[in-house]
Amino acid sequence: MPRVDANRRLLVVAVDRDSAAPGFRLADRRALISFEDEPSLHRLAEAENIDGVISPANDWSVGIAARIAHRLALPHPLDPKTAALAASWLKQRERFDETGVPHDAWLGDGPEVTVQAFSLAGEFYALSGPGGIAGLAERAAAVLGICEGPTSTRIRITEHGPQVIELAARLGGPAEVELARAATGVDLNDLALKGALGERIDGGELAAGRLAA
Repeated sequence: MPRVDANRRLLVVAVDRDSAAPGFRLADRRALISFEDEPSLHRLAEAENIDGVISPANDWSVGIAARIAHRLALPHPLDPKTAALAASWLKQRERFDETGVPHDAWLGDGPEVTVQAFSLAGEFYALSGPGGIAGLAERAAAVLGICEGPTSTRIRITEHGPQVIELAARLGGPAEVELARAATGVDLNDLALKGALGERIDGGELAAGRLAA
């Protein structure tokens, strides 16, 4: 939960129920709260008078972050309804079935690829992964209603063609984010923070780093 001063310097309040969580050493403050404990997280956000809330590495808390931001009138790339849909593997698959998006089970055969991307004003910018597969990741984001913010989409290559395994409406792992930065020069961590804080994002920067189709 970042709080920001006038110079755009971040004061970070990190939450985890594990007192040994590695992220705590990088935060200004820490709170021993489970990222699934929505009432406690909401009270903490109010007490800290935060400017933005972000869930960078856990699917379930993506919906919690969006709801807290909505209730506190904070900027956030996802509305609560979209975040709840994206955070549920079951709801995702139901939506994919309804819209004809090919998808595969969590466990299956065939090589996997991950498409790291960022959406801005409804436009999808794929920043890692095979260019020819990015269209399926874009389609998956569109049917889930994701118009803003980061996505990390796992896709399996099967004998029937590429199939979505899951779409996470958040950043991928550190190695995946670094891979995208090295390949395109685009820092997804910075973009995710800007989105959570309601700061302007330069679409030209994203266009320059976009994968070729």
